[in-house]
Amino acid sequence: MRITIRRISLALCSFVLFSLPSQGASSALEFFGKASYSKTNLGAQQYLQSLSGSTGIAIMLIPQVRIEGRYTLQNQYQNMLTLSALDVLTNIKVQTAVYSAGLDIALAGERSTFVPFFYFGAGYAETLRTWDYTDLNTNTTTPGEDQRTGLAGQVAFGVRWRVSKGVAFELEANAYSINFYKPGALVDVSGNAGLRFFM
Repeated sequence: MRITIRRISLALCSFVLFSLPSQGASSALEFFGKASYSKTNLGAQQYLQSLSGSTGIAIMLIPQVRIEGRYTLQNQYQNMLTLSALDVLTNIKVQTAVYSAGLDIALAGERSTFVPFFYFGAGYAETLRTWDYTDLNTNTTTPGEDQRTGLAGQVAFGVRWRVSKGVAFELEANAYSINFYKPGALVDVSGNAGLRFFM
């Protein structure tokens, strides 16, 4: 048993060592974090605000191609939605978490200062919606909740600007769809900015 474990450990270590890039090449391991915030006024007393971000780790497979694991979180809040003269929704919150893995493909050489990139992946998503429903006729408020899970497809396009050997600034447009293989699946799009660190 010990011999088998040693052989497996040796094989894994050898694989990692041979997978690492040679001196002068780009780093094999990368960490990143990106975020964005927006607020839209829908009326004199109504607004919608959104906060989204993603973080993860990437490992270079070959030059210009990385395998990437991502965690994306999107929070939306709408303070009020009037359904009718007597029906109002308030404190509408939507939180979506996407766990995905995929490929990050650089569209320029790693030595370039500006590197456009494309990401596509798939994974698992959880969405939680909460709200308060108010009947103005009876002046009663009832909380509501809806939770959904499903498979998620995710794509992103952006550009990274290598500001130093170990750090790059990134701008990205990100889109995901839950249960994307079903008819009528909706697509959510957001933009974000952040940093990538090369270890």
